[in-house]
Amino acid sequence: MISVLLVDDHPVVIEGLRKLLAAAGDIDVTGEAHDAAEAIEQTRALRPDVVLLDLRMPGASGVQATRRLRDLETGAAVIILTSYGDQAYVRQALEAGADGYLLKSTPPEQLIAAIRAAARGRRQLSPELLDGVLSEFGGLAREQTSRTADLAPEDLEILRRASKGATNREIGVAMGRSEIAIKKRLQGIFAKLGAVDRAHAVAESIRRGLI
Repeated sequence: MISVLLVDDHPVVIEGLRKLLAAAGDIDVTGEAHDAAEAIEQTRALRPDVVLLDLRMPGASGVQATRRLRDLETGAAVIILTSYGDQAYVRQALEAGADGYLLKSTPPEQLIAAIRAAARGRRQLSPELLDGVLSEFGGLAREQTSRTADLAPEDLEILRRASKGATNREIGVAMGRSEIAIKKRLQGIFAKLGAVDRAHAVAESIRRGLI
């Protein structure tokens, strides 16, 4: 049986979830809480497999509660269940250590499947949130990569041509630069990428998704 702690400040929501999960057959609602402080206390006492946590609660938010639950190190998976689908909330919850973020409009069978998956250590998101999260985190990763490398457009053009096997002379002719100028520019690129030679620089730029 998967033990679940329900955390929501609306008794009607708690009761509805309790009935829904009881019908699953392999999920046992072992307790309930109505604010963050009570959620911490109940998690420490009951050690549930999964904490199903509302985002907006008296005293502290679901994000703050998630951080405090992580500090307990009980091993409980934390799923945020909320009406708020804003990407900022999703990002904050995941950064706080939430194992899932589901909307209250999630169909019952998907909610049950998410609880089972979280108990096995898998993260879950409502499908309608997934594209936004992937796009946002992908964009942040690309931005961070570019900022870390600090390569100018001309640097990237040199790397693209080098990746196709062009020599320094051929690159210089194509870009209107001397062979010596390309060689010096490559030395600067090596330093920015932490590369030791041309092949290493090309491989590193490809690994980072720069070219």
